[in-house]
Amino acid sequence: MAPPLSRPSICGLQAALSSCRISTTTTTKTSTSPWRAFSTTPSTSGRAGLAVPPESPKYITIPEPPQASEPKLPKLKGHLPIPRDMFPKREGNRKVKPGYIAAATKVSKAELADQPPKSEEEARHRVMAAARRSAFASGIQGLYVRKTQRVQRTQARSERRRQANQAAATAPERLDDVLTRPTVRTSTALETSVAADPHRFAVAEASRARHAQQAALRAEARRDSIAQLYVAAQSFIIDEAALEARVNHIFTTEYHKLGSADRGQSIWDQERAPISVADLQAQMNGSSTKMTEHRRSPVLKTTQRQKSVAEELTGGKL
Repeated sequence: MAPPLSRPSICGLQAALSSCRISTTTTTKTSTSPWRAFSTTPSTSGRAGLAVPPESPKYITIPEPPQASEPKLPKLKGHLPIPRDMFPKREGNRKVKPGYIAAATKVSKAELADQPPKSEEEARHRVMAAARRSAFASGIQGLYVRKTQRVQRTQARSERRRQANQAAATAPERLDDVLTRPTVRTSTALETSVAADPHRFAVAEASRARHAQQAALRAEARRDSIAQLYVAAQSFIIDEAALEARVNHIFTTEYHKLGSADRGQSIWDQERAPISVADLQAQMNGSSTKMTEHRRSPVLKTTQRQKSVAEELTGGKL
């Protein structure tokens, strides 16, 4: 790893020029080429053992602010404990009263009896105890004063914010708002609620009836589909023998060439183009000459109508 190099600050032009290694002198003793004076490559002459490789981030020194060179304190993991509340709200100022201070800083029985100290060490202990009692009293009173001042500052700040918010809420309209407001009638501006529809209950009842009718139609269509599936199940292929017979019947060399008129050259040609308008008019006039007209003959139509009536009477598919 390369040794650390000193980073000059960014204070002044001379520091910036020295950090970029741009020579400001015009002497020719140390420069043999006119391009050497403006080179950004660090020179290793005169710095034996301090050569910085090109892959190092310190190969070209970049100016930094003065704060970057200050020593950084190490990061300490963990968190500080929450300080104990010296003056709980339920106790009030109990701890700053003379009775609490006297009970917390008791005097020895010898001092209460006004007995002189028996030795110099005891006299020194009495002096130190008196100093501790005095420091305790002044310290706890000072802490209470600081807490009182902090609470007063917090309450004053909250009151200022409340008054500012109230003043902003009750302030009159600004002149730019008044001048740029579109033309709206006073009755319309004061009306902030939408009147309820007087016919809302009738509309809801009609919607409910319409929904019930649609649900009944869907249920009826579902029952018809189930009945039709039950009737069509008679011709389903359920074993391998029926499947083999059907395959042998369809996949023959002459299946698409012979047979009924609707068979084409491929199985995909069985669905013909839809009927045209001219064919519909010829069918209505009775002048149609197509071979497939027998499918739309009145006999077939009557048969289909009779089948529909029978399905309605029996309640199932035929």
